Amino acid sequence: MPITLESLKGKKAAVMGIGLRSGVPLVKFLLRHGAAVTAFDKKTAEHLDDVFKALKGLNVEFILGGDYLTKLHGFDLLFKTPIMRPDLPELQDAILEGAVLTSEIELVFDLAAAPITGITGSDGKTTTTSLVNAILTHSGRRTYLGGNIGQSLIEQVEHIPVDASVVLELSSFQLMPMQQSPHVSVITNLSPNHLDVHTSYQEYVHAKANIWRYQSAGDYIILNFDDELTKAMATRVPSQAVFFSRRSEVPVGVFLQADSLIARYNGKDEVICSVNELHLRGVHNWENVAAAAAACLVQGVSVKEIAEAVVSFTTVEHRLEFVREKDGVKYYNDSIASSPTRTIAGLQAVGGDLVLIAGGSDKNTPFDELALEIVDRVRAVALIGKTADKIALAIENAEKQRNQIVNKCYLPTLEAAVNWCREQSKSGSSVMLSPACASFDMFRDFEDRGNQYKAIVRAL
Repeated sequence: MPITLESLKGKKAAVMGIGLRSGVPLVKFLLRHGAAVTAFDKKTAEHLDDVFKALKGLNVEFILGGDYLTKLHGFDLLFKTPIMRPDLPELQDAILEGAVLTSEIELVFDLAAAPITGITGSDGKTTTTSLVNAILTHSGRRTYLGGNIGQSLIEQVEHIPVDASVVLELSSFQLMPMQQSPHVSVITNLSPNHLDVHTSYQEYVHAKANIWRYQSAGDYIILNFDDELTKAMATRVPSQAVFFSRRSEVPVGVFLQADSLIARYNGKDEVICSVNELHLRGVHNWENVAAAAAACLVQGVSVKEIAEAVVSFTTVEHRLEFVREKDGVKYYNDSIASSPTRTIAGLQAVGGDLVLIAGGSDKNTPFDELALEIVDRVRAVALIGKTADKIALAIENAEKQRNQIVNKCYLPTLEAAVNWCREQSKSGSSVMLSPACASFDMFRDFEDRGNQYKAIVRAL
C-alpha cells in the first residue's frame, strides 16, 4: 500500500544513511508530518558534524556505528539508503516483525501528484535526464528534477502540482526494491555494472527492468533499439514501447539518418535537427538526445520545441566537461565515467592525442574491452586508486594482442596524476580524467572527484 501523508503521523520511522543530500531532508520531512524518527548510520559522531548541525534542535534519536543494523527493532517504517541491499538479514527480520521497507525515492512515487518520467541505464542516465528536463522546461512545463541527480525532492513533493512534470534519474539500487514504475520510462542501454553490490549481471538487469515492470497500457517505455537486451524487452513490457537508434530506422521513436535526427511518431517523419547543430560531443550523446526526444514526444512536446531545446543544450558538469587549455593542451573532466563503457565513449568522442587518468574503487566490472581501446587510442595513462593493478593487467594483455605498448604509470594521488599527465602531453594533446570506476576509495563521490580535478588543473 502506498504511504500517505496522513499515515505518517505517529509512526516510528528508521532512516538508514543520513547524508546531507537525501537523509537529512527525509528526516525533516518525516518529523514535519508527525513521525517519530531514529536516524541510523554506520559512521560515528565525529564524521557527522554537518548532519548534526543540519538537524540541530530537532527531536531525532541517533544510532551510529558499525553495528547499527542490529538495533532495527520496533519500527513501523524502514527507509533504506539506495546502496543498501533490501535482502539483508537485519532488514528481513524487521519486516517479519511488521515493519514496512521503503526508501526516499519510493516515498516520492507514493506522494507525487504529477506524472513521473524516469531514466535509467548503464551509461548516459544523467545527460539524458538533464535533456528531458531541459526539453520539458522549454516546452512550458513546470519541472521538478531529482532522484540520483540534483537535490532530494522529498521536501517539495507535497507541493508539486498535478500539471507539473517530475523527472528522475534512477539507479539500479533505487529500482531494485520498487513496485511502482514511472508514467514514462527510459532505459538508455545495459552493460555489466555495479557487480560489487548486485549478486549477478542478471540481478542488475532485473532491477533495471523495474522501471517498466509495473507500468500499464497508458504508459510508455523508451528503449534502445541498438541494444539487444533492451530491444528484446519490448515484447514483455505492459506499456507502449517507443525506440531510439543511431544505427537503423525504428518503427516508432527517434533515429539517426545520415546526420539528422528523425522523429517518427503519429504516422509521420519529421527532422528534429542535424547532429552538427548539437553542442554535445560524441555519438553516445546523439543517442542521449534521441532517447530524451522520444521521451518528450510521447508527452506531447512538439518537434520544434524539442529541436530548440537540444541545440541549445550544453555539456553537463563532470561529463566530458572542458576545463581549460594550458600550453596547447586541453583538459577534460569526465568524472561521471564510472564504467568502462562510458570511458570508451569519452575516448572516442574526444579523439586525437590522448593522455588518460583512470582507476578508482572496484565494481567488479571487466576492463578487457577498455584496455583494447586504451592501447588503440591512448598514448599515456595514469593509474590511480584500488583498481590500478587490475586495469594495468588488462592493458598488458591488450598490448600483447595489439603488439604495441602504452606508457603507463601508477600515481598515489590525483594531483600527482595530473602533473604526470602534463609531463606526458604536448601541444595538441588532450588530458582526460575518465576513471571507468567508482570514486569511493579516494573521494566522497564522482562530483568531489571532478571538482578536485578541476581545481588542480586550474591551478597549473
